[in-house]
Amino acid sequence: MSPLKKEIAALLEKKEFSALVRLSLVDKKIISILISLSYDKNDPTSWRAMEAIGLATKEISGSNPETVRNIAGRLLWMIRDESGGIGWSAPEILGEIVRNTPVLCADIAPIIASFHEEIFLCSGVLWALGRIGKINDETVNYAVPIILSYLKSDDNTLRGYAAWTLGEMGNEASVTELENLKDDTSRIKFYEDGELKDKSVGELASGAIEKLLGK
Repeated sequence: MSPLKKEIAALLEKKEFSALVRLSLVDKKIISILISLSYDKNDPTSWRAMEAIGLATKEISGSNPETVRNIAGRLLWMIRDESGGIGWSAPEILGEIVRNTPVLCADIAPIIASFHEEIFLCSGVLWALGRIGKINDETVNYAVPIILSYLKSDDNTLRGYAAWTLGEMGNEASVTELENLKDDTSRIKFYEDGELKDKSVGELASGAIEKLLGK
C-alpha cells in the first residue's frame, strides 16, 4: 500500500471526512484511492470511503462539474464491465454522488435503479435509492413499486434495505407492508452513522414506520 493510500485509510479509520474532502480538492488521485478502498462491505472503512466520495464530489462540482460527471461515468462503466466484482460497490458510490450533487447528477438515479435485477448489485441499489430519496424523494419516487417488491424477498438483506429505503423516501403508503416485517428477527449488517451495525429486519422496518408516522 502506498504512503498516500495508507494516509487515506487512516483518515477513514478515524472518520475524518472533512480532511478527506480537502485532500480531494488538491489531489485528483484521492477519489480513485477511495474507490479502491470501497470494495469490502464487511469493513466499515469501505462504507466510509463511499460516503467520503459523495462529500468530495459535492465540493468538486462547484468548480469542476465535468470531473464529477466523469467519475460517475467511470463507475457506470465499472458496473457494466464483465470482469467481475470490480463494480460491486458502484451503486452505493453513485448513490452518494447523486445525493450530494442532486441537480448535476439527477439523471443517473434511474440508471442506478435499473441494475436492481442483478442480484449482486441489488442491495447496493436499494441503499442508494434510500440515500438519494432522503434528500430528494422526487428523483426516485418512480422506483417505489420496485422497492416494495423486495419487502417479500427471501434475502434478509434485501428485505431490510427495502424497508429502510421506504422510510428514508417518506413513502407513507408503504406503512401497511412495513407492519408485516416488524417481527422479522433476521439480522443483517447495516451501515449507519459511520459504523457497520448489526440490526434485525424488524428493527429497520419499525424505524421506517416511526419516520413515516412522525413518531
